[in-house]
Amino acid sequence: MNVCDACGLKEENMLNRIEQLLEMYEDRKIDRRQLVGALLLASAAPLSASQSQKGSSDGRSSSVFRGRIINHVTMRVNDLEESRAFYQELLGASVLLDGTSASRPWYDLRLGESFVSVSKGTPGIDHFAIGLDPWTGADRALEAVQKRFPKSEARLNQNPLSKAAEIRSVMLKDPSGNSVQLGSPKYQF
Repeated sequence: MNVCDACGLKEENMLNRIEQLLEMYEDRKIDRRQLVGALLLASAAPLSASQSQKGSSDGRSSSVFRGRIINHVTMRVNDLEESRAFYQELLGASVLLDGTSASRPWYDLRLGESFVSVSKGTPGIDHFAIGLDPWTGADRALEAVQKRFPKSEARLNQNPLSKAAEIRSVMLKDPSGNSVQLGSPKYQF
């Protein structure tokens, strides 16, 4: 059974895809391996022209930014160590950043040029992050988002535990209330 075909992912945006996959997993329609595989496919699938911004055939001419990569997806999990071990064994992930000393423990698990972040909490997607090209810096990005999308609750974000050069980003809400993070394609690397 092709999980992506079964839930009609080609016609929905990425967050809807992820939510639908999580529901399938929670309803025990797919197992954990199928969920992870489908999440990877969903995040790699290009958006169709119908999902582009209105008034533009490719979504670029009127867009505020150019998204280059899904930098990471942050998920809340029941068992932090079990999830770390799972992604290491399933995908060969390595620990990019160990945040287990934080008040809300987490791991950033590197997968090539992106990563999966897992934190302890009620299972679900916390947010996803898009790497922008070019990245003009968090302050300029915040200003642009606030100007174009004033209801997005945009704010600056910084990871104090990271030792990477790119640790500042912008957090915002999409019209449905989903959390989105914007940053450098090299955020946390």
